[in-house]
Amino acid sequence: MGLEWEVQVRFPSDTPVAGIELNPWVRVNYKGSYVSPPNYALQFAWYREFSTLPKCVEDYVAFQDHASRDSSMTIYGGGLNQEKHGLLNSEGLKIVDGEGKTWIQVGSSRTYTPSEDDINSSLRLVSVAIDDMGIKMSINVFVTTPVIRLPRPYPRHMIVFCSLRKLRNPKCIATPFKEESFRVLSYNILADLYTVSGAYTHCPNWALTWEYRRRNLLNEILSYDADILCLQEVQSDHFKNFFESEFAKVGYSAIYKRKTKEVYSANEYVIDGCATFFRHDRFKIVIKYEVEYDKMALPVIEVLEPDKRNDGLFRLMKDNVALVVILEEKDNGRSQDAARSTICVANTHIHRGSDASDVRLFQVVNLIRGLEKIDSSGIPILICGDMNSLPGRPAHMHIYLIQMKLGNTRREKWIIKQWSLFSPASNQV
Repeated sequence: MGLEWEVQVRFPSDTPVAGIELNPWVRVNYKGSYVSPPNYALQFAWYREFSTLPKCVEDYVAFQDHASRDSSMTIYGGGLNQEKHGLLNSEGLKIVDGEGKTWIQVGSSRTYTPSEDDINSSLRLVSVAIDDMGIKMSINVFVTTPVIRLPRPYPRHMIVFCSLRKLRNPKCIATPFKEESFRVLSYNILADLYTVSGAYTHCPNWALTWEYRRRNLLNEILSYDADILCLQEVQSDHFKNFFESEFAKVGYSAIYKRKTKEVYSANEYVIDGCATFFRHDRFKIVIKYEVEYDKMALPVIEVLEPDKRNDGLFRLMKDNVALVVILEEKDNGRSQDAARSTICVANTHIHRGSDASDVRLFQVVNLIRGLEKIDSSGIPILICGDMNSLPGRPAHMHIYLIQMKLGNTRREKWIIKQWSLFSPASNQV
Protein backbone atom coordinates (compact mmCIF):
# COMPACT_ATOMS: atom_id res chain seq x y z
CA MET A 1 0.00 0.00 0.00
CA GLY A 2 1.47 3.34 -1.05
CA LEU A 3 1.97 6.29 1.23
CA GLU A 4 -0.82 8.82 1.47
CA TRP A 5 0.06 12.49 1.38
CA GLU A 6 -1.97 15.49 2.35
CA VAL A 7 -1.60 19.20 1.66
CA GLN A 8 -2.41 21.24 4.75
CA VAL A 9 -3.48 24.85 4.25
CA ARG A 10 -4.34 27.36 6.95
CA PHE A 11 -5.26 31.04 6.88
CA PRO A 12 -5.12 33.42 9.86
CA SER A 13 -8.65 34.37 8.86
CA ASP A 14 -11.08 33.04 6.26
CA THR A 15 -12.37 36.57 5.58
CA PRO A 16 -10.26 38.32 2.92
CA VAL A 17 -9.93 42.10 2.84
CA ALA A 18 -9.50 44.00 -0.41
CA GLY A 19 -5.95 45.31 -0.74
CA ILE A 20 -4.55 43.05 2.01
CA GLU A 21 -2.29 40.19 0.93
CA LEU A 22 -3.44 36.64 1.63
CA ASN A 23 -0.44 34.59 2.73
CA PRO A 24 -1.53 31.05 3.70
CA TRP A 25 0.48 28.57 5.72
CA VAL A 26 1.01 25.51 3.47
CA ARG A 27 2.64 22.20 4.35
CA VAL A 28 2.80 18.69 2.84
CA ASN A 29 2.88 15.70 5.22
CA TYR A 30 2.30 12.00 5.40
CA LYS A 31 -1.33 11.69 6.45
CA GLY A 32 -1.64 11.80 10.22
CA SER A 33 1.99 12.81 10.84
CA TYR A 34 4.38 15.77 10.64
CA VAL A 35 6.82 14.02 8.29
CA SER A 36 7.28 15.79 4.97
CA PRO A 37 8.19 14.09 1.68
CA PRO A 38 11.82 14.46 0.57
CA ASN A 39 11.16 16.07 -2.81
CA TYR A 40 8.05 17.85 -3.92
CA ALA A 41 6.81 21.05 -5.50
CA LEU A 42 3.65 23.04 -4.92
CA GLN A 43 1.39 24.59 -7.52
CA PHE A 44 -1.28 27.13 -6.67
CA ALA A 45 -4.35 28.51 -8.40
CA TRP A 46 -6.57 31.28 -7.03
CA TYR A 47 -10.13 31.66 -8.23
CA ARG A 48 -12.88 34.19 -7.74
CA GLU A 49 -16.50 33.14 -7.58
CA PHE A 50 -18.06 33.72 -10.99
CA SER A 51 -20.87 36.29 -10.73
CA THR A 52 -24.38 35.36 -11.76
CA LEU A 53 -24.09 37.99 -14.50
CA PRO A 54 -20.58 37.45 -15.87
CA LYS A 55 -18.82 40.14 -17.87
CA CYS A 56 -18.69 37.89 -20.91
CA VAL A 57 -21.89 35.88 -21.19
CA GLU A 58 -20.71 34.24 -24.42
CA ASP A 59 -17.67 32.75 -22.63
CA TYR A 60 -19.83 31.36 -19.85
CA VAL A 61 -22.34 29.74 -22.19
CA ALA A 62 -19.56 28.29 -24.33
CA PHE A 63 -17.84 26.95 -21.22
CA GLN A 64 -20.96 25.17 -19.95
CA ASP A 65 -21.57 23.61 -23.36
CA HIS A 66 -17.93 22.52 -23.73
CA ALA A 67 -17.75 21.07 -20.22
CA SER A 68 -20.93 19.02 -20.67
CA ARG A 69 -19.46 17.31 -23.75
CA ASP A 70 -15.84 16.83 -22.63
CA SER A 71 -15.43 14.49 -19.65
CA SER A 72 -11.62 14.51 -20.11
CA MET A 73 -11.54 17.95 -18.50
CA THR A 74 -11.47 16.32 -15.04
CA ILE A 75 -7.76 16.47 -14.17
CA TYR A 76 -7.78 15.65 -10.43
CA GLY A 77 -8.83 12.08 -9.65
CA GLY A 78 -9.06 10.04 -6.48
CA GLY A 79 -12.38 11.58 -5.45
CA LEU A 80 -10.66 14.85 -4.46
CA ASN A 81 -12.90 17.84 -5.29
CA GLN A 82 -13.08 17.04 -8.99
CA GLU A 83 -13.01 20.07 -11.27
CA LYS A 84 -13.81 20.75 -14.89
CA HIS A 85 -11.02 22.69 -16.56
CA GLY A 86 -10.05 23.64 -20.04
CA LEU A 87 -11.72 26.82 -21.25
CA LEU A 88 -10.26 30.31 -21.25
CA ASN A 89 -12.43 33.37 -21.23
CA SER A 90 -11.85 36.42 -23.42
CA GLU A 91 -9.15 37.64 -21.03
CA GLY A 92 -7.23 34.36 -21.12
CA LEU A 93 -8.29 33.27 -17.61
CA LYS A 94 -9.36 29.72 -16.78
CA ILE A 95 -12.93 28.98 -15.75
CA VAL A 96 -13.73 25.94 -13.58
CA ASP A 97 -16.57 24.29 -11.69
CA GLY A 98 -16.19 23.23 -8.04
CA GLU A 99 -18.13 23.13 -4.76
CA GLY A 100 -21.34 23.66 -6.70
CA LYS A 101 -20.14 27.01 -8.09
CA THR A 102 -18.35 28.37 -11.12
CA TRP A 103 -14.98 30.07 -10.63
CA ILE A 104 -12.66 32.22 -12.73
CA GLN A 105 -8.91 32.10 -12.17
CA VAL A 106 -7.30 35.27 -10.81
CA GLY A 107 -3.83 34.16 -9.68
CA SER A 108 -1.26 31.36 -9.74
CA SER A 109 1.20 32.13 -6.91
CA ARG A 110 1.21 31.18 -3.26
CA THR A 111 -0.03 34.61 -2.17
CA TYR A 112 -2.81 36.73 -3.54
CA THR A 113 -3.99 40.29 -2.89
CA PRO A 114 -7.75 40.71 -3.41
CA SER A 115 -8.76 43.63 -5.60
CA GLU A 116 -11.85 45.81 -5.77
CA ASP A 117 -13.23 43.37 -8.35
CA ASP A 118 -13.20 40.62 -5.70
CA ILE A 119 -15.39 42.45 -3.16
CA ASN A 120 -18.50 40.46 -2.16
CA SER A 121 -17.18 37.34 -3.93
CA SER A 122 -15.65 34.27 -2.29
CA LEU A 123 -12.13 33.20 -3.20
CA ARG A 124 -10.90 29.65 -3.77
CA LEU A 125 -7.32 28.42 -3.42
CA VAL A 126 -6.33 25.11 -5.01
CA SER A 127 -2.96 23.83 -3.73
CA VAL A 128 -1.44 20.80 -5.49
CA ALA A 129 1.63 18.85 -4.33
CA ILE A 130 3.69 17.29 -7.14
CA ASP A 131 6.59 14.84 -6.71
CA ASP A 132 9.88 14.99 -8.61
CA MET A 133 8.39 12.80 -11.35
CA GLY A 134 5.64 15.32 -12.01
CA ILE A 135 2.93 13.12 -10.48
CA LYS A 136 0.24 14.77 -8.42
CA MET A 137 0.50 13.60 -4.80
CA SER A 138 -2.35 15.47 -3.12
CA ILE A 139 -4.66 18.44 -3.47
CA ASN A 140 -6.25 20.87 -1.06
CA VAL A 141 -9.13 23.22 -1.82
CA PHE A 142 -9.86 26.14 0.51
CA VAL A 143 -12.84 28.45 0.01
CA THR A 144 -13.04 31.77 1.83
CA THR A 145 -15.99 33.85 2.85
CA PRO A 146 -16.77 36.85 0.59
CA VAL A 147 -14.10 39.53 0.29
CA ILE A 148 -14.87 42.67 2.32
CA ARG A 149 -13.93 46.26 1.60
CA LEU A 150 -10.91 47.69 3.44
CA PRO A 151 -12.33 49.70 6.37
CA ARG A 152 -11.08 53.17 7.15
CA PRO A 153 -9.00 53.36 10.36
CA TYR A 154 -10.68 54.93 13.33
CA PRO A 155 -9.15 58.31 14.26
CA ARG A 156 -7.07 58.43 17.41
CA HIS A 157 -8.31 60.59 20.27
CA MET A 158 -5.13 62.08 21.68
CA ILE A 159 -4.82 62.97 25.35
CA VAL A 160 -2.39 65.84 25.91
CA PHE A 161 -0.09 66.02 28.94
CA CYS A 162 1.86 69.25 29.34
CA SER A 163 4.52 68.07 31.78
CA LEU A 164 5.01 65.74 34.69
CA ARG A 165 4.02 68.49 37.12
CA LYS A 166 0.81 69.30 35.22
CA LEU A 167 -0.48 65.78 34.56
CA ARG A 168 -3.54 66.40 36.74
CA ASN A 169 -4.38 69.83 35.33
CA PRO A 170 -7.17 69.40 32.72
CA LYS A 171 -6.70 72.97 31.46
CA CYS A 172 -3.08 72.65 30.51
CA ILE A 173 -2.02 73.67 27.01
CA ALA A 174 0.65 71.81 25.09
CA THR A 175 3.98 73.60 24.90
CA PRO A 176 4.73 74.63 21.29
CA PHE A 177 7.64 72.78 19.72
CA LYS A 178 10.81 74.83 19.70
CA GLU A 179 13.61 74.65 17.18
CA GLU A 180 15.79 72.50 19.46
CA SER A 181 12.98 70.14 20.50
CA PHE A 182 12.35 66.71 19.01
CA ARG A 183 9.53 64.16 18.95
CA VAL A 184 9.69 60.72 20.55
CA LEU A 185 7.16 57.92 20.05
CA SER A 186 6.85 54.78 22.20
CA TYR A 187 4.49 52.07 20.92
CA ASN A 188 3.80 48.43 21.79
CA ILE A 189 2.67 47.14 18.38
CA LEU A 190 1.48 43.66 19.57
CA ALA A 191 3.61 40.92 18.05
CA ASP A 192 1.76 38.63 15.68
CA LEU A 193 2.75 35.59 17.74
CA TYR A 194 0.54 36.82 20.61
CA THR A 195 -2.61 37.28 18.50
CA VAL A 196 -3.29 33.53 18.32
CA SER A 197 -3.80 33.09 22.06
CA GLY A 198 -7.53 33.86 22.00
CA ALA A 199 -7.04 36.96 24.14
CA TYR A 200 -8.60 39.28 21.54
CA THR A 201 -12.00 37.70 20.96
CA HIS A 202 -13.55 41.19 20.78
CA CYS A 203 -11.64 41.77 17.55
CA PRO A 204 -12.49 40.04 14.23
CA ASN A 205 -9.82 37.59 13.05
CA TRP A 206 -9.19 39.44 9.79
CA ALA A 207 -8.24 42.57 11.77
CA LEU A 208 -5.64 40.60 13.74
CA THR A 209 -3.79 39.25 10.71
CA TRP A 210 -0.30 40.65 10.31
CA GLU A 211 -0.85 41.47 6.63
CA TYR A 212 -3.71 43.77 7.65
CA ARG A 213 -2.08 45.32 10.72
CA ARG A 214 1.41 45.99 9.39
CA ARG A 215 0.38 48.64 6.87
CA ASN A 216 -1.93 50.35 9.37
CA LEU A 217 0.83 50.38 11.98
CA LEU A 218 3.36 51.80 9.54
CA ASN A 219 1.01 54.54 8.35
CA GLU A 220 0.02 55.54 11.88
CA ILE A 221 3.58 55.57 13.23
CA LEU A 222 4.83 57.66 10.33
CA SER A 223 1.93 60.10 10.77
CA TYR A 224 3.36 61.18 14.14
CA ASP A 225 6.53 62.41 12.41
CA ALA A 226 8.74 61.42 15.36
CA ASP A 227 12.51 61.81 15.39
CA ILE A 228 12.99 58.78 17.67
CA LEU A 229 10.76 55.68 17.67
CA CYS A 230 10.78 53.09 20.46
CA LEU A 231 8.73 50.03 19.51
CA GLN A 232 8.05 46.97 21.66
CA GLU A 233 6.84 43.49 20.69
CA VAL A 234 8.51 43.72 17.29
CA GLN A 235 8.72 40.19 15.92
CA SER A 236 12.23 39.43 14.66
CA ASP A 237 11.17 38.38 11.16
CA HIS A 238 8.91 41.42 10.86
CA PHE A 239 11.77 43.71 11.82
CA LYS A 240 14.06 42.15 9.22
CA ASN A 241 11.54 41.76 6.41
CA PHE A 242 9.35 44.83 6.90
CA PHE A 243 10.04 47.53 9.48
CA GLU A 244 13.78 47.98 8.97
CA SER A 245 13.45 48.47 5.22
CA GLU A 246 10.22 50.50 5.32
CA PHE A 247 11.56 52.97 7.89
CA ALA A 248 14.88 53.19 6.03
CA LYS A 249 12.98 54.46 2.99
CA VAL A 250 11.89 57.54 4.97
CA GLY A 251 15.21 58.29 6.66
CA TYR A 252 15.39 56.16 9.82
CA SER A 253 18.26 54.04 11.07
CA ALA A 254 17.44 51.10 13.33
CA ILE A 255 18.77 48.91 16.12
CA TYR A 256 17.07 45.81 17.49
CA LYS A 257 17.27 43.55 20.55
CA ARG A 258 15.59 40.16 20.61
CA LYS A 259 14.16 38.59 23.74
CA THR A 260 16.11 35.64 25.09
CA LYS A 261 13.55 32.84 24.63
CA GLU A 262 11.73 31.80 21.48
CA VAL A 263 8.01 31.03 21.57
CA TYR A 264 6.33 28.18 19.66
CA SER A 265 3.44 29.66 17.73
CA ALA A 266 1.55 28.55 14.62
CA ASN A 267 3.88 25.58 14.03
CA GLU A 268 7.14 27.52 14.25
CA TYR A 269 9.45 29.12 16.77
CA VAL A 270 9.36 32.91 16.74
CA ILE A 271 10.60 35.69 18.98
CA ASP A 272 9.93 39.39 19.51
CA GLY A 273 11.94 42.24 20.98
CA CYS A 274 12.52 45.99 21.15
CA ALA A 275 13.37 48.15 18.14
CA THR A 276 14.61 51.74 18.27
CA PHE A 277 14.59 53.92 15.16
CA PHE A 278 16.00 57.42 14.78
CA ARG A 279 16.34 59.92 11.96
CA HIS A 280 19.85 59.49 10.64
CA ASP A 281 19.95 63.05 9.33
CA ARG A 282 19.55 64.33 12.89
CA PHE A 283 21.22 61.75 15.16
CA LYS A 284 24.12 59.35 15.11
CA ILE A 285 24.89 56.46 17.46
CA VAL A 286 27.64 56.96 20.03
CA ILE A 287 27.24 53.57 21.72
CA LYS A 288 24.51 51.04 22.46
CA TYR A 289 23.92 48.60 25.32
CA GLU A 290 21.75 45.50 25.48
CA VAL A 291 20.09 44.49 28.75
CA GLU A 292 18.90 40.94 29.48
CA TYR A 293 17.01 40.81 32.76
CA ASP A 294 17.40 37.04 33.19
CA LYS A 295 21.19 37.44 33.32
CA MET A 296 20.78 40.10 36.00
CA ALA A 297 18.68 37.63 38.00
CA LEU A 298 21.32 34.89 38.17
CA PRO A 299 23.47 36.51 40.91
CA VAL A 300 20.34 37.05 43.01
CA ILE A 301 19.19 33.47 42.62
CA GLU A 302 22.62 32.08 43.45
CA VAL A 303 22.60 33.66 46.94
CA LEU A 304 19.13 32.33 47.80
CA GLU A 305 18.79 29.42 50.14
CA PRO A 306 18.69 26.09 48.24
CA ASP A 307 15.00 25.46 48.96
CA LYS A 308 14.08 28.87 47.47
CA ARG A 309 16.14 28.76 44.29
CA ASN A 310 13.59 26.95 42.17
CA ASP A 311 10.97 29.56 43.01
CA GLY A 312 13.53 32.29 42.30
CA LEU A 313 14.31 30.76 38.92
CA PHE A 314 10.64 30.54 38.04
CA ARG A 315 9.86 34.12 39.05
CA LEU A 316 12.94 36.06 37.97
CA MET A 317 14.26 34.22 34.90
CA LYS A 318 12.10 36.07 32.40
CA ASP A 319 13.07 36.77 28.80
CA ASN A 320 12.40 40.52 28.85
CA VAL A 321 15.08 42.88 27.52
CA ALA A 322 15.99 46.53 27.18
CA LEU A 323 17.81 48.37 24.41
CA VAL A 324 19.82 51.40 25.49
CA VAL A 325 21.44 53.76 23.00
CA ILE A 326 23.32 57.04 23.37
CA LEU A 327 22.57 59.35 20.47
CA GLU A 328 24.44 62.47 19.51
CA GLU A 329 22.63 65.19 17.63
CA LYS A 330 24.27 66.30 14.42
CA ASP A 331 24.91 70.03 14.36
CA ASN A 332 23.47 70.57 10.83
CA GLY A 333 24.88 74.08 10.89
CA ARG A 334 23.28 75.04 14.22
CA SER A 335 25.20 76.12 17.30
CA GLN A 336 24.11 74.08 20.30
CA ASP A 337 24.82 73.45 23.94
CA ALA A 338 27.18 70.48 24.32
CA ALA A 339 25.12 69.18 27.25
CA ARG A 340 22.04 69.04 25.05
CA SER A 341 23.68 67.44 22.00
CA THR A 342 23.67 63.93 23.49
CA ILE A 343 20.84 61.88 24.93
CA CYS A 344 20.47 58.35 26.24
CA VAL A 345 17.30 56.53 25.08
CA ALA A 346 16.26 53.35 26.89
CA ASN A 347 13.62 51.17 25.23
CA THR A 348 12.23 48.26 27.25
CA HIS A 349 9.30 45.87 27.66
CA ILE A 350 8.78 44.83 31.27
CA HIS A 351 7.25 41.47 32.27
CA ARG A 352 3.47 41.31 32.15
CA GLY A 353 2.27 38.57 34.57
CA SER A 354 -0.76 39.55 36.68
CA ASP A 355 0.88 38.24 39.87
CA ALA A 356 4.39 39.44 39.05
CA SER A 357 4.59 42.89 40.63
CA ASP A 358 7.86 41.87 42.30
CA VAL A 359 9.32 40.75 38.95
CA ARG A 360 8.44 44.08 37.31
CA LEU A 361 10.00 46.00 40.19
CA PHE A 362 13.15 43.84 39.97
CA GLN A 363 13.50 44.55 36.24
CA VAL A 364 12.84 48.29 36.56
CA VAL A 365 15.26 48.68 39.48
CA ASN A 366 18.03 46.94 37.56
CA LEU A 367 17.38 49.03 34.47
CA ILE A 368 17.58 52.24 36.53
CA ARG A 369 20.79 51.10 38.22
CA GLY A 370 22.43 50.68 34.84
CA LEU A 371 21.17 54.05 33.63
CA GLU A 372 22.47 55.82 36.75
CA LYS A 373 26.00 55.13 35.55
CA ILE A 374 25.19 57.00 32.35
CA ASP A 375 23.46 59.78 34.29
CA SER A 376 26.59 60.31 36.36
CA SER A 377 28.39 61.33 33.16
CA GLY A 378 25.96 64.19 32.62
CA ILE A 379 23.97 62.68 29.74
CA PRO A 380 20.18 63.26 29.84
CA ILE A 381 18.15 60.05 29.98
CA LEU A 382 14.83 59.17 28.33
CA ILE A 383 13.08 55.95 29.35
CA CYS A 384 10.50 54.58 26.90
CA GLY A 385 8.64 51.31 26.85
CA ASP A 386 5.76 49.21 28.04
CA MET A 387 6.13 48.91 31.81
CA ASN A 388 2.96 46.84 32.32
CA SER A 389 2.47 48.82 35.52
CA LEU A 390 -0.41 51.06 36.54
CA PRO A 391 0.18 54.41 38.29
CA GLY A 392 0.82 53.86 41.97
CA ARG A 393 2.15 50.33 41.55
CA PRO A 394 5.76 49.60 42.66
CA ALA A 395 7.44 49.59 39.22
CA HIS A 396 5.69 52.79 38.14
CA MET A 397 6.37 54.54 41.45
CA HIS A 398 10.07 53.66 41.31
CA ILE A 399 10.46 55.31 37.90
CA TYR A 400 8.38 58.32 39.02
CA LEU A 401 10.45 58.86 42.16
CA ILE A 402 13.70 58.55 40.22
CA GLN A 403 12.43 61.17 37.75
CA MET A 404 11.58 63.53 40.58
CA LYS A 405 15.00 62.97 42.12
CA LEU A 406 16.78 63.67 38.85
CA GLY A 407 14.46 66.61 38.20
CA ASN A 408 16.18 68.58 40.95
CA THR A 409 19.10 69.26 38.64
CA ARG A 410 18.95 72.05 36.10
CA ARG A 411 19.79 69.71 33.24
CA GLU A 412 16.98 67.26 34.04
CA LYS A 413 14.47 70.09 34.45
CA TRP A 414 15.15 70.94 30.82
CA ILE A 415 14.60 67.36 29.75
CA ILE A 416 11.46 66.66 31.78
CA LYS A 417 9.52 69.91 31.97
CA GLN A 418 9.79 71.12 28.40
CA TRP A 419 8.18 68.12 26.75
CA SER A 420 4.57 67.90 25.62
CA LEU A 421 3.32 64.33 25.98
CA PHE A 422 0.53 62.77 23.91
CA SER A 423 -1.22 59.48 24.61
CA PRO A 424 -3.73 57.83 22.23
CA ALA A 425 -6.82 56.16 23.63
CA SER A 426 -6.83 52.51 22.59
CA ASN A 427 -9.96 52.56 20.46
CA GLN A 428 -8.59 51.42 17.12
CA VAL A 429 -8.96 47.97 15.60
